[in-house]
Amino acid sequence: MNSYWALLKILIINYFGISLFQIKNQKNRRPYLKKLGLFLIIIAAIAPTIALYAKLLIQGFDLLAPLGQEGAILTLGIVLVSSIVFVFGIFYVINFFYFAADAQSLLALPLSGYQVLGARFSVVLINEYLSALPFLLPPLLIYGIKSGASALYWLYAAVGFLLVPLLPLSLATIPTVLIMRFANLSRRKDLLKILGGLLVIALAVGYQLLFQKSGPNAMDPAFLQDLLTDRSGLMNLMSRVFPSTRYLGLALINADQLGGLVNLLQFAGLSLLAVALAWLTGEKLYFKGLVGSSETTAKRKMLSEADYRRLGKGLPPVLSYWAKEMRLLFRTPTYFINSVMTNLLVPILLTIPFFIQGRNQTTAMPWEKLLSAASGQTILMAAIIGIIVFMTGSNAITATSISREGREFFISKYIPLSYRKQILAKLLSAYLLGVSGAVLLVIAVRVLMPLDNSLIAMLLGVSMVAITPVIEAGLIIDLYNPKLNWENEQQAFKQNFNVVFSMLLAILLGGAIIYIVIRFIHTPVSAALFMLLGFGLAASLLYYFLMTWGVKRCQELAG
Repeated sequence: MNSYWALLKILIINYFGISLFQIKNQKNRRPYLKKLGLFLIIIAAIAPTIALYAKLLIQGFDLLAPLGQEGAILTLGIVLVSSIVFVFGIFYVINFFYFAADAQSLLALPLSGYQVLGARFSVVLINEYLSALPFLLPPLLIYGIKSGASALYWLYAAVGFLLVPLLPLSLATIPTVLIMRFANLSRRKDLLKILGGLLVIALAVGYQLLFQKSGPNAMDPAFLQDLLTDRSGLMNLMSRVFPSTRYLGLALINADQLGGLVNLLQFAGLSLLAVALAWLTGEKLYFKGLVGSSETTAKRKMLSEADYRRLGKGLPPVLSYWAKEMRLLFRTPTYFINSVMTNLLVPILLTIPFFIQGRNQTTAMPWEKLLSAASGQTILMAAIIGIIVFMTGSNAITATSISREGREFFISKYIPLSYRKQILAKLLSAYLLGVSGAVLLVIAVRVLMPLDNSLIAMLLGVSMVAITPVIEAGLIIDLYNPKLNWENEQQAFKQNFNVVFSMLLAILLGGAIIYIVIRFIHTPVSAALFMLLGFGLAASLLYYFLMTWGVKRCQELAG
């Protein structure tokens, strides 16, 4: 067991960069102050979103308390965190367990499979705790304060917070270890990552479809009556996604009763059993799947004269550089899953619940009355453009475009293409993917809602302009503070603060547009003209900034 703790300490130091951080702080405090400043900026930026989330939970508590359903806000937070941990846990496990830079070196150490997997599992778990904090802490605090909970509640809440990520992370670990051992794809790691990510997304979509199809109609009066008269009705409904979360919810609302302790022990038992199964699977299969996971294959082909002629034709310089950017995005699993795939699938995932619910019921959907008025169409336009702006910022294609080059960025100094054209090619790749996501979202909304052609045309026109300043701002952010020293692609994306700043900027822009349009503009044509003017002006200013300061910054980075 001492070996496990020693390995865990080393992995934590390497993963979070603690040792290098401490060495720098001994002589110079600027890196420490810079990290602290970035952390405070992130906290300040996400504070409005957390405040809105807390406000909704408070309103939900006040609305549900007279019905005895206030415990539903606890289950909401628990289920939300469990879903996030499971979905993103798959990607973390694949990358950190098998394709980290130090993965192969662990094979030579006198450690068993469960010790190595357990240590890596614990590092990922710490990362998941940080992700769960803003989603789970507010409902725990709000319910405890507003209900005047006892000391036992707060004790159960602290234990529950530590237990919540265990089960979903274990469920993400077990199939990953099994696939890596038996899929016989360890020599094609990039393909395995992409296929694994697509499989997870397909399972998530399929599960959502099954959940929505098998569930009762949410607009059925009889169902609503039964739901609200049962004290645990809402909790039971939400916990169907992760059934074990029901035990923790019951433990918290019944903390002063013996049944609450029983429910907490049940939840703890299921969580720890899942961890034990994951570690047991690692003991049997982890090392066997790890062998060869860093190897790649290459095809050997005799080129014909026609192949040489085709390769010699080439593309115009800007398009060649753009094609290089697109190949990097589509062939690198971390970039493909987190940038390309999310950008294309978010529209589908957003509309599936509403589409199925609309098909399940015979009465008119609420938005049909909304679209009959000009003000309703304006609100819809602002909301859709806000979502498109957020999607563009969250895929972080330009916010990592310089960081993706890594230590080889200096090569950009020697290729026969000016920095202006290199910047233009990077913007073009992000713009095309952003437009693709926007078009898919508009199509999904059109399938869901009876939009007229003029409104669709305005949505498409505004979205093509609205995404431009977002991608330009993302590139400026990455130029200002690129992450060029990384060991694997996951660090260039997942451990890059520029991704967070890009998302926050998109939230601020999208939120500001929605507020201004809904507050002051009441016709879709006026809203479209206002957004075209605002986004167009911002895009022009940022483009000028990129072509001046951005070019100088590229020269500085390339040395």
